[in-house]
Amino acid sequence: MDLESQYLHDLYNSNQSKTYSDVAHLFELNYQKILKLIPLLKQTNYDSIIHHDQLSDLHLIIDQRFTHTGIYTLTHILNGNIRKPDIKFKIYFDVQLLEVISVCNETTLNSDHPYLAQCSDMNIKWELNLFIERWLDYCLDKYQGKSWQTL
Repeated sequence: MDLESQYLHDLYNSNQSKTYSDVAHLFELNYQKILKLIPLLKQTNYDSIIHHDQLSDLHLIIDQRFTHTGIYTLTHILNGNIRKPDIKFKIYFDVQLLEVISVCNETTLNSDHPYLAQCSDMNIKWELNLFIERWLDYCLDKYQGKSWQTL
């Protein structure tokens, strides 16, 4: 069993599911990371893009924007219309949290997940938010320092 399979097996077969406290900590961490990637996110009112010469352009799409919250999609748009990984998330600016709503229009990462039957709501939230946490690390490594431009 490879390392990822072992991790998933342990997560979904343990007697201790992820708690709200575990997930909330990830929400806080992701909020901090998104602000490193998009420092002016709270003031951003228009869809934006980072152009990159060697990688796919990174798109920020504003789905809804309110005073204390916003719903955004962070994605690459490939071949003109394919959005991958297409992560929709909600920001709570007042309490400084980022919560993933969906990845690729799904509320779970994979409907064929080998341990889906054992997934509690908190475990699913954990997995979705761990996915964006790791993808934000990737984006920070590849795109930080690049300028966001309004579409």
